[in-house]
Amino acid sequence: MNPLIRIVIADDHVLVRQGIRAFLETHADLAIVGEAEDAASAIAQCTEHHPHVALVDLVMPGGGIEATRAIRRASPQTQVVLLTSFEDAQQIVAAVQAGALSCLLKDIDADALADTLRKAARGEAVLHPRVAAKLMEALRRGAKPGSEVLESLSQREREVLTLMADGFSNLQIAERLGIGEKTVKTHVSNVLGKLNVSDRTQAAVYAWKSGLKQRPQ
Repeated sequence: MNPLIRIVIADDHVLVRQGIRAFLETHADLAIVGEAEDAASAIAQCTEHHPHVALVDLVMPGGGIEATRAIRRASPQTQVVLLTSFEDAQQIVAAVQAGALSCLLKDIDADALADTLRKAARGEAVLHPRVAAKLMEALRRGAKPGSEVLESLSQREREVLTLMADGFSNLQIAERLGIGEKTVKTHVSNVLGKLNVSDRTQAAVYAWKSGLKQRPQ
């Protein structure tokens, strides 16, 4: 039996929280360990329970971005998945910079949401296609990071980073490059350290913004 994935739901609308809880509780591997109606209570719930994933409304009292930043500080093992009704490029970029792993629109299919939470618990990012398009557009307009950081990456680390930006898991990268999954994990750790980022989503953003990886067309 797979271990339980502990989840905190943060949304200021009671009906939204109840609906998400009711659906997720139909999945034996997903456990709701806390609910929150604003940023302060979301931070408190994550500090107390250290869930695998916090599902956070981007627009709620106290702010989803501020909550994300504080949750990542208080409980670094907790991955934040943001839910939003708006496709605001600036807020999406700010959310990723604050430490959000994934960003989804609230019209997401329920089964897709459950799958995203499972992936988040494994550290795998998911971006809604329209959110990704907004993010890529915002990055296209921005300045590229300094090349000296990319030059510090080995050729293999560049290959791993490129595949991370494509959304591949460690196992998929290992199969694509013909190396062991443990070796991939080492390369991923090295890449995150050299780029001074905390997760795969931020590394992918760096790859896109630097020009190492072309944005999706």
